[in-house]
Amino acid sequence: MTTYANEFHALSETLYHWSVYVPDLKCEIGCTALKVGSGWAIVDPVPLAEAAWEDLLALAPVRAILLTNGNHVRNAVELRKQHKVPVVTAPDTRRDISELKPEITLLPNELLYGIAAIAIPGATPGEAAFFSNTGVMVIGDAVINTNLETGLELLPDKYCTNAEQNRASLRKLLDFDFHTLTFAHGAPVTTQAKEKLSALLNSQS
Repeated sequence: MTTYANEFHALSETLYHWSVYVPDLKCEIGCTALKVGSGWAIVDPVPLAEAAWEDLLALAPVRAILLTNGNHVRNAVELRKQHKVPVVTAPDTRRDISELKPEITLLPNELLYGIAAIAIPGATPGEAAFFSNTGVMVIGDAVINTNLETGLELLPDKYCTNAEQNRASLRKLLDFDFHTLTFAHGAPVTTQAKEKLSALLNSQS
């Protein structure tokens, strides 16, 4: 049975987010929609209730589907077929996906609609983050924000391919100029996001 999010939240005019709790996974899964030029880039697509989806499409059409790792295909197959848009991944992510064949592979320093893919080796297999030139960094599993009391947390070591490498890889994100973080698991951070990520990584050294 497919679980749908009932509504989305506008974090800005160019950034929307929605999430839903999935009992089978025992966790909340989140989706980010980035307004890029004339449409939406949907990152790690979570099914959205029909009425909410219609509201989103009334603002702009879907232009691309981006996946941060092979575990986040979610309803990408359905969206790709319905909207005839490409699925976009980093090279390592592409190799870790079995459900579909991505149409676009973003190499280092390549941009699509002002979005770059940044490989995060050491987290889950094929992990990547996406940076938008609107100042948003989208993270898959490498960092989570599921507990508002404790704040940002690294992906637990038991889920990492190499926990130490994950921490080192995440430091590359600090080279980018972002003010907002969104996640596949947890609430977005819309204030001092870069400073909070830096503090998390410094606390692990």
